Formats: sequence, C-alpha cells, structure tokens
Amino acid sequence: MRSLSKQKKIEYVNIALLTTFGLMALLQLAVSFIPGVSALLDNYVLNIILSQSITILPFVILFIYCGTNVPQEIKIKKISAGSFWLTVLLAFLIQPVLRFVNALSLCFTDNQTSEMILEISETIPFPVGLLLVAVLPAMVEEIIFRGAVYRSYRNASPGKAVLLSAFLFGLLHGNLNQFMYAFVMGIIFAFLIEASGSIVSSMIVHFITNAVSICSIYLMPRLYDYMKMAVELYKEMGMEEMLEYVEYTMGDMSLSSGEWMRQMLAEAEKVEITFGDVLLNFLPSALIFGTLSWIVIKTIARKSGNWDRFRVMFLGVDAVPLEKESKGPYDTEMTSELDEAEGDCSLKILTIPLMVAIAVGAVMMFVFETLKLLPQLS
Repeated sequence: MRSLSKQKKIEYVNIALLTTFGLMALLQLAVSFIPGVSALLDNYVLNIILSQSITILPFVILFIYCGTNVPQEIKIKKISAGSFWLTVLLAFLIQPVLRFVNALSLCFTDNQTSEMILEISETIPFPVGLLLVAVLPAMVEEIIFRGAVYRSYRNASPGKAVLLSAFLFGLLHGNLNQFMYAFVMGIIFAFLIEASGSIVSSMIVHFITNAVSICSIYLMPRLYDYMKMAVELYKEMGMEEMLEYVEYTMGDMSLSSGEWMRQMLAEAEKVEITFGDVLLNFLPSALIFGTLSWIVIKTIARKSGNWDRFRVMFLGVDAVPLEKESKGPYDTEMTSELDEAEGDCSLKILTIPLMVAIAVGAVMMFVFETLKLLPQLS
C-alpha cells in the first residue's frame, strides 16, 4: 500500500473527479449529437448501469493504484442496533426537508426523475428496479462522495469538506432539480457519517430515500387497478355517490394504469408552483422535521461516542469542555482524532483538476437545462 500524504490524497481524488465529470460530459455529448447512442440510452436500465459505472470507475482505478484499504479509508464499519434504527428513523424524518427543496427547485425547472422511474416500473420487475434505483446509487455514490471525496477533503477543513462534497454530489446529477436536493442530502449525509463514525449509515438513508420514490411509483398503478375493480363493483351495486367520488379523486378510470400515471405526471407539470406556495405549504413541515432530524443526528453521535469529535470538527476546540459530555463508549481512534478534527489549513482542496471538474459540471448542467428549454422557446 502506498504511503500518501494528505495533500497527495486530495490531488488524486480531484484527478479522479475530473475524469468522472469528463466522462459524463462526453456521454452527454454523445447522447445529444449521436442518434444511435441516444436511442441506446433510452433503455433506462442500461442508462443507469452505464452512468454508475462511469462514476465509480476512476475511483476504482485510484484505489487500486494507491493500494487503498477501502473499508478502512472510507469508514465501512458496523453500527450498533440502536444507531441503525435511529438512522432508519432519520431517513423518514428528512423527507419533508427534501420535499421542500424539491418543490423549491420546481419553481425554476421540471421534475427530472418521475418519468424515468415510471419507465423502469413498466419494463422491469420490482426487485431489479429497486436494485438499480436504490441499492446501486446508495453504494456507488456514497463510496465516492462521502467516502473518497469527503474523507480526503475533511483533512483540510471539515466545514468546507461538507459543503464542497455536497456541491459536487449535486453537480454530478447534471440538472437543477436533482442538484438542489442532492446538495442538501450531501450535507445531511456528511453530518450523519461523522455522528455515526461509519459510511454505512449514509448508505442506509440514501437507500431508503431512493426506495421511497420507486416503491411509490410501483404501487400507484396497482392501487389504480384495484380502484378500477372497485368502480366496476360500485356500478353493479348502483352506488352512484361512491362512483362519483372515486372518479372525482382518481380521474378518468377508463385508462390503463400506465396511461393514468402519465396523465397524472403531465397534470402535475402543468401546475405552476410559486415561491410563496412553497413557503406556505412546505416550509413549516421542513422546519419541524429538520429540527427533529438534527436531534436524531445528535443522539446518534452521543450513542456512538462521537459527539465531542463532532463538535470539535464543526464548532471548534472551544466547543468541547474538559469533562466530556458524550454518553457513548470511547475508543483510541475516536479520542486520538480530537486533536486533528479541525483540519490542517495548509492543505489545499481547490487544485486545478477540481476547478476544471466544477467548470465541466456547471457547463453540463447549463447545457441540459438549455436543451430542455428549447422546445418551449421555439
């Protein structure tokens, strides 16, 4: 295994990031200007596998080249049963926060994931869809952005590492809608792994967040089919009031489940969401559940024995009194990291490869949003 300085690790990670963003940009260009590639990637299964492979390949090469002990380097560690259930709870508590951010992004752009997930639900079995949309991204993206990227950057500055790794995580998605809630997710996930001491916790929350979306898409057509059966029963029994109520709430019941879902998505896109609507309808629940989420993260940090280190990293040495407050067990690794938790200001995160990668990612997102607007402008 190569013995690398902290600065060299940051530089290598930035080169891997630049390679990833460059490959994603080439893929976007190929989709935009080569008809055969565009038609090929209309297969969402192939699209997801290819994009995830491109994302992780440079880092796999980096790990092999550096002889990295991956579980140790990116903190793949077992978490306690109590922390596990608190992590699952956190995954559901942050949903109102993510819905608020998503609704805020829809004031400026369109939803970029619903149509893709609907296509997947119509073409492949549920277990395969769950694997592609929830399991694979949770593992690949966490290993890269909360593992390699965040873990390297935190040596220089934990606060900057949280923001920059989250920003890059959002930027890789290539569109404004996903960028905004991926950025917020990235911040939450970075805090979570520092609280738990393990990247497994962020993988769990990432998986559940994506699984909620795909499960709802798979379940809605089934619900519609059951409601169609109920409509037939109401007709036979002459229950006109129930029939009118179902048709009022569900819409045209003569459609197939796929047609109904697409109609629902199309109608949702026609609704104009204003900034005021978002603040009125989504912000209160986001604030309440965001506060509860922070309490859960703090509880995980205490139970895992990481609360003092967590406060040192994000609040400074003065935040930790001489007598420790954490309730959880301590080990040598945790206490030895207290002295290094604030980071080494002499380390540079913004190297040339990273700045080029950010520029490429910004151009990708700009091109995507522009191409999406062209039909409306014409």
